[in-house]
Amino acid sequence: MITTYTSPSDVLKQNRITEHIFNRFNINAHSVEKITVNTALKEINPNFLVDVLNVFCSYKKPTVEQFNSYSVPIILDYLTRSHTYYSEKIVPEIGQSITQLLLNYDKEHPLLEILYKFYFKYKVDLEAHFKEEESGIFSYGSNLYKAVFFKKNSSFFIDFLQQNSIKDFVDTHTSTTEDLANITNILAKYSPPKTNETSYRILLEQLKNFAQDLEIHAFIEDKVLISKLYELEQQIKLESSN
Repeated sequence: MITTYTSPSDVLKQNRITEHIFNRFNINAHSVEKITVNTALKEINPNFLVDVLNVFCSYKKPTVEQFNSYSVPIILDYLTRSHTYYSEKIVPEIGQSITQLLLNYDKEHPLLEILYKFYFKYKVDLEAHFKEEESGIFSYGSNLYKAVFFKKNSSFFIDFLQQNSIKDFVDTHTSTTEDLANITNILAKYSPPKTNETSYRILLEQLKNFAQDLEIHAFIEDKVLISKLYELEQQIKLESSN
């Protein structure tokens, strides 16, 4: 089990995928200092980071109770950092792996068209998905939090919530993991050339790890953030009626 007294270096030895978590928080994954030391000057909640790491290492199953103690700004910070990291690091690396994999395939091989179409469509769709969330639910959540705790623009939310709710977002929210599962299943149907087995294995591993990352991301967003925003909506409604 990972604690705030564990060093990033020791966490990395337990599970290499955790490097992606440290990277999005701009923490040196090879640091031998305790997590509390690495987060002290970065305005990062060390307990939140530890809970995320334990989930990624499968030491804990994610639960609403586990993350419910953290404030909306802490959760939004993690989700926003993840969006940036996915766009700037993980998705481009998957694109590079696809290119490398296809170098040893014949130009007529069906995987060329399948993988290139998947990558470019998925990249565009994912970017649009992130922008929609950041300008919509993330911005809304940040402002709602300020309205409740700092009384900023609270009158706007009182009027807004007469006809709107966080539930509107839930009804229109889409999954980002289905396409990853589909392309992984398609890849499994093809045997790579012997000269390309390593590239094939790397791509499958990247897709699997990204899918896990997105599933945890979706859990924190859909089950934790949405629940907390719904509670804030109820709180502001209650205060306005008194």
